[in-house]
Amino acid sequence: DVLLLRSPTLDVPDKYEAVFRTHGYSPISVPVLETTLVHLEQLGDRIAEGPSVHRFTGVIVTSKRSIEAWGQAVEGVVARWASIPFYVVGEVTAEAARELGKRLPAGLGPTDIRGGSEAGSAEQLARIIWKDVSKSKKMLYLTGDKNRDTISRILTQRGVGLEELQVYETHGSSTFVHDLEDALGRAGFVGCDANEAWGWIVFFAPSAARHVYPALCDHFFFRRLVDKGGVDDHGHGRKEIAKVAAIGPTTASFLRDEMGLRVDVIAPKPTPAELASAIVGFDSVSRSV
Repeated sequence: DVLLLRSPTLDVPDKYEAVFRTHGYSPISVPVLETTLVHLEQLGDRIAEGPSVHRFTGVIVTSKRSIEAWGQAVEGVVARWASIPFYVVGEVTAEAARELGKRLPAGLGPTDIRGGSEAGSAEQLARIIWKDVSKSKKMLYLTGDKNRDTISRILTQRGVGLEELQVYETHGSSTFVHDLEDALGRAGFVGCDANEAWGWIVFFAPSAARHVYPALCDHFFFRRLVDKGGVDDHGHGRKEIAKVAAIGPTTASFLRDEMGLRVDVIAPKPTPAELASAIVGFDSVSRSV
C-alpha cells in the first residue's frame, strides 16, 4: 500500500496512482492542503506591462499553483512574453506550464520552459539559472507564502536581481482527518498493534507535514531518528509501521531536521516514475535481506 499525501490530478488515471499500480501497489491519494490564489491584480499588471518595462529576462516558478495564478491573471491582457524563458521546479510544474502555453493566445503564456525534470529542487533550479544568465539580469519570481529563501539567496549572490511576487497561499486541509479515515476505510485498512509493516506514506511538501502528522499518528507508527522505545509523540504504543518517502531533498530535510522522522526513500527526481522506482528498489532490497 502507498498513501500519497496529495490531491489526485484530474488526469484519468492519476499518473502517480497509475505508475504504482503497474508495480503491484495499491495507491491512495488524500488531499492535505488548500490553496488560495492572491495578488492576481498585481500579477495581471506586471503581465500587461510586458517584460521590457521592468527588464525581466525570465520568470521563476516553483509550483504549479503559480502557473494557475498566471493563467487567471492573464485574462483580458495583451502583451508579449513569448521570448521570456520560464524556469520551473519539477516535471509536474513544467507540464502545467506547457499546457497553459498551449491554451493561451500566442505570446501570453510559457513557451520556453527550462528546468522541469532536471530541476527537482529549488537549489537545482537556482544552479541552472545561475549558469544560464549573466549578472545584472532581473527576473520575476512567483512565490507562495511558504517559499524558502534558497533561490533568492543563491541568485542574489550571483548578482541576479529578483522581483518577488506572492501569488498563492496554502493552509492545511480542514477535512483531512475525515478524508484520511474515509480513504483508509475504502482501502480496507484495519489498524492494529501487531507491529506489522503497512506500507508507504509519501510526503510531497514540508508545509503539509506538520499539519497531517498528528492524524497519521492515530493510525501508524513512524520510526524516528531517536528511538523512543516504540512510543510515538502522542504516547501511543506500536501500530502498523509506515515507511516514509519524500518527493525531494527539501521535504526530506524537513522531515528529518524539523520532525525527527526517519526517511527511507527520497525520489531522485520529483516525478511519478522516479518516486515509484525508488520505492520498488527499496522494497526489493528489503525482501532479499
